[in-house]
Amino acid sequence: MINAKAAFNGLPAITVKSAQPSWICLRIEPDFAVKDRIIEFFYERLEDLAPALRNDLCMALDELLGNAFEHGSASEPRSGVELSYIRTSRMLLWQIKDAGPGFSLDALPHAALNNPPEDPLRHAEHRSLLGLRPGGFGIMLVKQIADDLIYNEQGNEVVLVKYL
Repeated sequence: MINAKAAFNGLPAITVKSAQPSWICLRIEPDFAVKDRIIEFFYERLEDLAPALRNDLCMALDELLGNAFEHGSASEPRSGVELSYIRTSRMLLWQIKDAGPGFSLDALPHAALNNPPEDPLRHAEHRSLLGLRPGGFGIMLVKQIADDLIYNEQGNEVVLVKYL
């Protein structure tokens, strides 16, 4: 299995802060092409997991990193995003931090997460009014994959925990 330093060598948009197999920490400039390489790296790293779980975890990472790049880093792109991966025999943890202003999960009318049960597509109206692309299901899906999904008070840092 290739280590993080070798995997990201030559990519100026990624700084490897820790490359231990059980603790990887990356500082990433918000670049969606780089995000794809990071997802690929972790997909390979999770080869010991069942294929469905491996796919789900990488989809969750893709969603959370995409949110940090698109929303969190939009105001401070030079500050980048920090991604930490911690793996033990019983758990996997991803922590993602960005320098953006953050958000509140309760204040996302354009996200399916906040739809009332009697109106499961209400967020689609908000997305249309805001000129946003169709979607808004990301955080809701990530919450289904994670055993714990925790945001800090500011909403610019998230921790995903999956018990193995």
